[in-house]
Amino acid sequence: MKLLQMEFYKCRRRKILLVCAAVLAVQMLWMGVFFARQDAEDLRWGWMLLLYNLCTIDAIILPLSVATLASRNCELEHRGSTWKLLETMVSPGSLYGAKLGWGALVLAVLLILRSGLFLGVGIAQGFQGAIPWGRFGLFTLLSWAVSMMVYALQQGLSLRFANQAAALVCGISGSFLGILSMMFPPALVRCVPWGYYGLMSLVYMDWNKVTRVTRFYWRELPVTDVVLLLLWAAVFLIVGRTLFVRKEV
Repeated sequence: MKLLQMEFYKCRRRKILLVCAAVLAVQMLWMGVFFARQDAEDLRWGWMLLLYNLCTIDAIILPLSVATLASRNCELEHRGSTWKLLETMVSPGSLYGAKLGWGALVLAVLLILRSGLFLGVGIAQGFQGAIPWGRFGLFTLLSWAVSMMVYALQQGLSLRFANQAAALVCGISGSFLGILSMMFPPALVRCVPWGYYGLMSLVYMDWNKVTRVTRFYWRELPVTDVVLLLLWAAVFLIVGRTLFVRKEV
C-alpha cells in the first residue's frame, strides 16, 4: 500500500489529470459531433448506437492514451536514474506491481467517469427505452480489462527502455491497428491486442445493402474471446515483469 501511495505522490506533477481530462474532452467532442449529424431515424437506436460508437472511439483513442499514462508514470525514474536507489529499499517485483496497481486505479477512475458522462448524454438526448445499466457496467469493465492488457504491454516497454519514444510509437501504432482491425475477420482480430476494443463490443451493426437500412443488436460475448483477452494480459504481464526484474540497474 505504501508503494502504491508513493506512485501517486511521485505522479502529482506529471499532469496525469490533464491527460485524463484531454481523453474525456476528445471523446465528448467526437460523440457530440457524431450525434449532431444523426437524424431521428438513427437516434432511435439510442443506447446501442452510443455503445457501438464508444467502442470505435476507444479503439482509436485509448491505445495512445494508455501508452501516455504508462510513459508518464515510468519515465521519472529513468530521468533521475533512481532505479538502483529504489531497488535497495524494495524488490523490483514489488515496484513493478505498484506501478501496475497505479495504472489500474487511474484507468478505472477514468473509464467510470467516462461512462457516467455518456450516460448523462444519453439521458439528455432522450434515448428511447430503459437505461441499460447492466450493459454500461459491463462495457466499462470490458474497456478497463482491454486497457489493462494494453497497459501491461506499455508499462513493460516504458520500464525496459529509457527512451520513451519506443513505448509511444507502440501506442500510436496500436491506435492505428485498433481502428483498422475493426475491418478484419474476427479470427485475425484476435491476433491484434488493440483490436480487442472492437472485438469485445456488446453491440453489433448489420447494414442491408439492398434496403440501405442499418440495424443494431445486442450480442453475447464468446467465452473464447474473454479467455484470449486474459491470456494476452497474462503474457504481457509475465514477460514485462520478468524483463524488469532481470534488468541491470
